[in-house]
Amino acid sequence: MSNTRNLADVGPNLQKIVKRLQSNQKLLKLLYYTDKDPYEHDDLTDIQIREEIFEKLIKIIPRVGPKETAHSMIVLRLVNGRSNPGNNEFRDFRFDIEVFVPLTQWIIKDSNLRPYAIMGEIHESLNGKTVEGLGRISGGDFQINFLTEEMSAYEMNYYITSYD
Repeated sequence: MSNTRNLADVGPNLQKIVKRLQSNQKLLKLLYYTDKDPYEHDDLTDIQIREEIFEKLIKIIPRVGPKETAHSMIVLRLVNGRSNPGNNEFRDFRFDIEVFVPLTQWIIKDSNLRPYAIMGEIHESLNGKTVEGLGRISGGDFQINFLTEEMSAYEMNYYITSYD
């Protein structure tokens, strides 16, 4: 965040991360198309991304209702922000991305399975990348968050050291 003392910058910078994710067409196809061959579909248009992806399948507001969608979905969640103990000009942030995939959609026409393909695309879009005004993103550790009869949920962890 350009001024780490101004936490009002957090929201706009999280939206930059969402825009980076929305620019990955392979990720969008894995989320949007529910059939076994999501990569065979045409790229999503800007209108589709704006109307059918943002805050529906890639969420920045961390609220997911029961049976909200038959699609896979990812949710960006800022977990914490702390002053860097080594340098008070820096602030360390952790954000998590939750990946929800219906169990009926795990199998795709690929050597991979949908949840891991989604996590791979997220990692490709974010890890080691610098978000202007924010800092370099690192991480990508993941763990299962929960499983139900219908849904799997994984959580990926990322870190940013923000600087003035």
